[in-house]
Amino acid sequence: MEGDAVHRCAARLDALAGTVVRRSDLRTPSLATADLAGRTLTATRAHGKHLLTRLDSGWTLHSHLRMSGSWTVVRAHRPDGRPALPRHLWPAVRAVLALDDASLVGVDVPVLELVRTRDEHRVVGHLGPDVLAGRPTATQEHFDVDEAVARLTRDPTRPLVEALLDQRGVSGIGNLWAVELCFLRGAWPWTPVGEVDLVALLDLARRMIRHSLVLATGMTTTGVRRRGENHWVTGRSNRPCRRCGTLVRFRPAAGSGAPFTREVWWCPSCQPAPAGAPGQ
Repeated sequence: MEGDAVHRCAARLDALAGTVVRRSDLRTPSLATADLAGRTLTATRAHGKHLLTRLDSGWTLHSHLRMSGSWTVVRAHRPDGRPALPRHLWPAVRAVLALDDASLVGVDVPVLELVRTRDEHRVVGHLGPDVLAGRPTATQEHFDVDEAVARLTRDPTRPLVEALLDQRGVSGIGNLWAVELCFLRGAWPWTPVGEVDLVALLDLARRMIRHSLVLATGMTTTGVRRRGENHWVTGRSNRPCRRCGTLVRFRPAAGSGAPFTREVWWCPSCQPAPAGAPGQ
């Protein structure tokens, strides 16, 4: 899940601040005996792809949605008091916080744990600066570009697309944004990160992702929201590049030991590889 989607989720959950939890059902083994009833939600903040839902008891419910998880505010309830969810979703429900007039439901949330609010650094302290830092839903007050560049270039020979996806460098950039940013900066995705103008790339990343978040554009990078026209290269293998007409190329996801680990699309004309580069 991309960072702007996580911040959008954080904003929805943060709107519940001040609400008292009437009943809680945390369906993960480590939290099976935890009871949040009587606690008040005070805030929800995002850092990269992590969500931190704070309670007045000094505890934080930490979650990470990865690719499939979601938090949903459900207003309608069944006669037995359970949230009115489709029956097929119930096996995937990992958390239900019953509030006064709604329920906060976590579906297919792979990471769910309680940590002391003062110890939130244990779960997000390893992350790089949040690309959306400065937003009300972010834990960081500002984006430290110098820190981000220093982290990204610890190994200056590392491929750009890999460095962007490593949340320890800069957090909140997912596969789609990494691929699209490489295209928009005219960078071959496997260019050594130390050879890239990262200040300009990160400035573009922040402007585009913030625009997507504010306008809820559904992560369009072209400015067009119609399906099939909303991205420059992502999902367009063997189709003409929107800029030059060259067929877009694609590398599938591979294991962590390979030089690329995620699905990558690029235009070989707009993003030329160095002469003699392998697999160009």
